[in-house]
Amino acid sequence: MSRGDDVSIDPGQDSPGLTRRNASGVAIASLVAALSNFVLMFVGTRTLSDAAGTEFLAFWSLLTGLFGVISGVQNETTRTVGAVAQGRPPGVRALWPALIVGAGVAVVVAALSPVIARRVVPLSASTAVPALIVIAVAYAAYVTLVGAFGGRGWWSHYAGLLCAEVGLRMALVVAVFVAGASLAGYELACVGATAVLVIYLVASPRARRAMASFADAGLGAMVRKHALAVVSTTSTAILVTAYGAVLKAFAHGVDPLLLGGLILAVSLTRAPIMIPLTSFTGVAIKLFLQRRDAPFAAMAKPFWALLALGVVGGAAAWFVGPWFVGFFNPGYQIAGWVFAALTFSSAFMAILTLLGTMVLALDAHVVYSVGWLVASAIALVILATPIALATRVVLSLSCGPLVGAAVMVTWLAGYARRQRVGREPR
Repeated sequence: MSRGDDVSIDPGQDSPGLTRRNASGVAIASLVAALSNFVLMFVGTRTLSDAAGTEFLAFWSLLTGLFGVISGVQNETTRTVGAVAQGRPPGVRALWPALIVGAGVAVVVAALSPVIARRVVPLSASTAVPALIVIAVAYAAYVTLVGAFGGRGWWSHYAGLLCAEVGLRMALVVAVFVAGASLAGYELACVGATAVLVIYLVASPRARRAMASFADAGLGAMVRKHALAVVSTTSTAILVTAYGAVLKAFAHGVDPLLLGGLILAVSLTRAPIMIPLTSFTGVAIKLFLQRRDAPFAAMAKPFWALLALGVVGGAAAWFVGPWFVGFFNPGYQIAGWVFAALTFSSAFMAILTLLGTMVLALDAHVVYSVGWLVASAIALVILATPIALATRVVLSLSCGPLVGAAVMVTWLAGYARRQRVGREPR
């Protein structure tokens, strides 16, 4: 069977639409991922020394930041496989450009390894750094499968793979705990969960079909699109998942309890909104593609829902946050206002993420990149100032996303205006 024959059969079977049952499956997978994040941080801070516990939080932030960087491959794979499923001519297999970009990310991690080893993971550099380099390529293959499931509309498999990856990570962490808690052991357990990809490919014929999916462009074009998406998601990761590692690099030499408490506070206030929202990115792209002629109408309900969640969550965090962070480690002392401000700022981050998803769905990769680059640059500049560390963190995580969102809203307003003009009778 020729390549064109293979693709001509699949579109009729793919993209069946996001049913309520499938949406529930994705929601459950997102919830499992969010809860596992809390469990990992609790285990790491409770069973390791203060210094090792803070380093584990930084490593987990760096690892999830790397996952966030490579998630650009997932987003682009969802878009391009979905386009082929809807009838666009096929190009290269989606896996090959993903692996090339993953290898490029691995090279960048290797180049940064002296800084990572000295500033972020000095206690476990010999384990953590090689693991991060290897996982860059392995995770690119993993998110290709996740993205292909989303692009083809196989949402039950999409959700199942997300849950399986989280489940394997938790099982490995429990095994390390039983064998004798160690920093290097926890780090390898977190990295090793990506091996779920091999299990799926061996056990599931549909996973093998998804992994063999085609993109809607040739190798060179897809590598460029993946690379641009990764540049954008790098900026995203700096503000979201990798922020704790970035904070540790900027606050080198700070008391481990103060630094660990702030890293934990950032993670705790981001996770409830950002982890589910990140898991729903593939779903959001598909939905926005269906309403690309009215971007602000498509964004209205999610925008107000996220803002309301930030207000309510911030009020609750003022009172609950200090107690909750002490539950992880009694030595962590973070003021209530810091928790409230960080929680409210997470709504800005979520809105920026959703706007970025809309822009990406409209194939405006440059606008997506510029918005996130501006947001991360402003956040880093503020983080480098000499003001009090907690205030610095709050301002960087609030101002950066707001300015980045303004960049994307400006472009979307122009796009909507062009769409209206195009529909007017002549």
